[in-house]
Amino acid sequence: MNAAAKRDSSIDILKGVGCLVMIVAHSSLNMGGYERFKFWGGLAPALFYSAAGVTAALQAQKYKPRGVLLTYLFLILLGFSFNRITDPGFLEEIEFDIIQMIAVGSALVYLLEYYLRPPAWMYLLLGFIAFGMKFALQALFQNVSIVGVTNLLFPPGIFPIFPWLFLFFFGIFAYRANRPANLALALGFGALLFTLRVRNFPLDVENKWDMSLGYFLVCSILVFSTFFALKIIPLRNFPNGLLTFLGKNSLLFLYVHFPIILYLKEIRIHRTVKLISQNPYLFWIFALALTLVAMILLLQLAKWKFAAQPFNHLTVWVVMIALVFGVGIFLHAETFVYWIEIALGIITALFYARLAQTLKAPR
Repeated sequence: MNAAAKRDSSIDILKGVGCLVMIVAHSSLNMGGYERFKFWGGLAPALFYSAAGVTAALQAQKYKPRGVLLTYLFLILLGFSFNRITDPGFLEEIEFDIIQMIAVGSALVYLLEYYLRPPAWMYLLLGFIAFGMKFALQALFQNVSIVGVTNLLFPPGIFPIFPWLFLFFFGIFAYRANRPANLALALGFGALLFTLRVRNFPLDVENKWDMSLGYFLVCSILVFSTFFALKIIPLRNFPNGLLTFLGKNSLLFLYVHFPIILYLKEIRIHRTVKLISQNPYLFWIFALALTLVAMILLLQLAKWKFAAQPFNHLTVWVVMIALVFGVGIFLHAETFVYWIEIALGIITALFYARLAQTLKAPR
């Protein structure tokens, strides 16, 4: 979003909460009964995608299509640097990870808002359709796999368009709906989940990657209950807090926290440091503290005019895209490539706002 544009602090807080639970998810602590927290931390995309849907809808009111869509295209391509961090063989089977899904989902929402401006209830319907499309596509392409296509559209891709698009639509509806509507939907989805469980319906609640009915219901409850909570919390009391900071810098957080957590687990700090092994939640706090320190230092460095100025030019961003894919193709030292991709991702996160400002034109 343009730095000059007015931000909605509720969306930043929503993304900030997503950052905190992402720490839990990526830590994957298999000790002291902490395994159960991985499921709840894994719900972070539900918060990010619903927030991204709202942001895209707001941008449709302010910017012309060409610049916005080009910005999302750059994000899709630059975001593959994160794919390389999590999967060394990401070029063998192109799949959408969290950044690509945010870009694609946001672009679709933007187009709907810019050209059609559907009523709020339509987004609720579109959410159900997006979830249902997963089953339709799986049935249509049963035992058929098209490299670079099927995994982008439906499971078993990492974050395929169907069903994850439903969270963008539900987010917009929840943002525009009043408090009673959000509360009613949260309770309604909760009642449905409870009823189906009592009747031993095969919900498969923890099946995130195939997006089972149970996981869909849990995500829906989370989205509508969270937006209900945001509408009753006096957000004026949280203008510059931790959640707002993380929400405003969520892309940078994504690239910084993941390698920090991987490094801490590699040196087995959660096993070798007695205080942490006895109180595993301290691992989350320590990882968050290191992430915050690194983010603050990087943001200060990004203010250096000499370093920031080149990123006002599109040529530099095209070179960045070439590097994101080129290092994975032409270099074979996995560790070296890993750190290069982290560096490229951090640079993208630090200066992405400059790219957006360069491309976007007001309506």
